[in-house]
Amino acid sequence: MKSVFALAAALLLASCSGAGLSSSAVPNAPSSVSLQPLDLLGGAPGRTLSALHLALFDAPIPGAGGAQVNVALEGIQLLSGTTATTFQTFTPETLVNLIALQKNPLGFDGKAPDGSYTGVRLLIDTRRSAVVLAGHTFPIVWGSPGNPSTAAVVAVDFNVAFAVGKAGGNANNGVTKLTLDFNVMQSIKIANGTIYVQPSVTAANAAGQANGNVLNVAGKPVYDATVLAVDASGHVANSTATAPDGTFVLHALPPGEYTIVVKNSYTTGAGVPVTASGNDAGAAPTQNVVISPEEDLNLNTLID
Repeated sequence: MKSVFALAAALLLASCSGAGLSSSAVPNAPSSVSLQPLDLLGGAPGRTLSALHLALFDAPIPGAGGAQVNVALEGIQLLSGTTATTFQTFTPETLVNLIALQKNPLGFDGKAPDGSYTGVRLLIDTRRSAVVLAGHTFPIVWGSPGNPSTAAVVAVDFNVAFAVGKAGGNANNGVTKLTLDFNVMQSIKIANGTIYVQPSVTAANAAGQANGNVLNVAGKPVYDATVLAVDASGHVANSTATAPDGTFVLHALPPGEYTIVVKNSYTTGAGVPVTASGNDAGAAPTQNVVISPEEDLNLNTLID
């Protein structure tokens, strides 16, 4: 993937005109955002509201150090079947660099109507979302090369069952806590000089996470290795890639049993090959773990 992004950056820069935005025109993700008052769609006066906390993370893009993936958030909705209830609106839109959310999330706190829900929806302005590569800013085309979206606003849905209020049975003094992972690593692809994002996202209620370090037998870091959390049914619950120092964090893991798998050759959901650097030939470590609610599990060192 490293060579793919290097070649793509060269192709994009060759076609870039002087009218393009400079990288300074797009800020990094803020540590906090200004939240607007709750706007309930069809909410009846006097309906009970309870606390809800959302934490938005992301995964790195292998081979694209220094890149930014900036999305313009218009709002957040809570889904219950086909019904969408507005949780937060942002006026003006909030620009978020997803790549800045690998270790420290962007948090959203507010109150939501008591009840059960099936997911969370981010509303994103396609006209102001862009990728910064090699000091230049390029628009994102939402969708795949064969099925691009032309909508001004796209909806990115995180499927996660949760409840707010008494129905939730939540710890944390009754606060429902959801973790969202946009996972740009699985979502982004560059084809024919165009950057496409087809969101491949995950979310969990009372989620845990796992962190660790991947080294070779000489004690040197393994860079751009893909790390997968595979649940008991064989489903990949989430994925990430190792940083230049070999470290990684897997977010948004529902409580349960997992096999942590390191892969030195991997193809993302968007069809982009990822190849590790610094690993020993043939190595591919695994580790069985149990993740408890809201646990930050340290896996220590995996030898690759």
